[in-house]
Amino acid sequence: MDEVDVNPDVHRATEPDEEQVLRELYGEPDADGIFRGEGQALQDDGTEQAGPAQEGPA
Repeated sequence: MDEVDVNPDVHRATEPDEEQVLRELYGEPDADGIFRGEGQALQDDGTEQAGPAQEGPA
């Protein structure tokens, strides 16, 4: 447990565009600032995927 990151801001974005990427992938963060995975699924070209997200190869 000595190597676990206990910084209270560990979930915050560290790169300028990281927060935007997280928003696109997971939707808006909750009240605690944590991205919970409620966003739109994106296709390989970065556009939104129609319908529910598919897992694995199509």
